[in-house]
Amino acid sequence: MKEERTYNPASGYLFLLLLLAILAATIFSFINEAFVTGTILIVVFLLTLIGLTVVNPNESCVLVLFGAYKGTIKKNGFFWVNPFFQRRRIS
Repeated sequence: MKEERTYNPASGYLFLLLLLAILAATIFSFINEAFVTGTILIVVFLLTLIGLTVVNPNESCVLVLFGAYKGTIKKNGFFWVNPFFQRRRIS
């Protein structure tokens, strides 16, 4: 029987700034006709965007990676987690 684990995610605001930098680099790449680099940056942008999550007051978020329990976010706030985690909200 597995025990509940608390997961400590990264700050979502830090990754929001990173998203803005990636978006600026993507636009710069397409302006300079570096289409391969721009396409890779679009994929990185989308994966980073998918990882953002919000945990509301009186809620928790259970994280599952390919069917394996990885932890529970119990703190309220704006976070970034692995984009491949499946997130299930519980109250």
